[in-house]
Amino acid sequence: MFKRLSKATALREELDDGEDENAVSLVAAIDENSDSDPADDSSSVSDESDDDESDADVTDFSVKQAMKSPIYIDNEVSSKYEIFRCVACPLVTLKNDKSIDVHLDSKNHKRRFARFVAFVEAEAEHEGEKVMQLDPRTLVDLLEDLRHQSEPVQKSAEKRKQRDVNYVPRVERRKMRRAIRREKRANLQKKI
Repeated sequence: MFKRLSKATALREELDDGEDENAVSLVAAIDENSDSDPADDSSSVSDESDDDESDADVTDFSVKQAMKSPIYIDNEVSSKYEIFRCVACPLVTLKNDKSIDVHLDSKNHKRRFARFVAFVEAEAEHEGEKVMQLDPRTLVDLLEDLRHQSEPVQKSAEKRKQRDVNYVPRVERRKMRRAIRREKRANLQKKI
């Protein structure tokens, strides 16, 4: 599980670093209006700014929106298809409506989403309504970190000791068996 989390955070950091270096918008990279009149250019510039504003509204994803619908379009990954992600399940990649429906009906999603909602409500009581305006992905990362810190790491031998009161370690059992064999041999030699 920790390997998956570390891979996911490493991937997220690589994507964040890659976006900063290649911060060129798609409209700036592809100039389709190079053959058009200068008069058309002024109207296209205003259209581009409107598109940028609408994109900014779409990319602002708050906790309040995530509570209503945990599925969002992942703009960080560049591909020719829309890729959807789940706020509560950050490693899940959803590619179509059917996969979204299957994921939303899964027990794993329901459990993680219920945990996310409970965490958000607790944070909202503690910190106030400003939590509802944050990016939900940061809250999910915080929830995962807190969850892993609070879980005690138990080894299988410790679990076995808790279940079985009469548990004896392997080395001790060997010593006991050897002692029993020695006693049997000694008793047999006394009889002879």
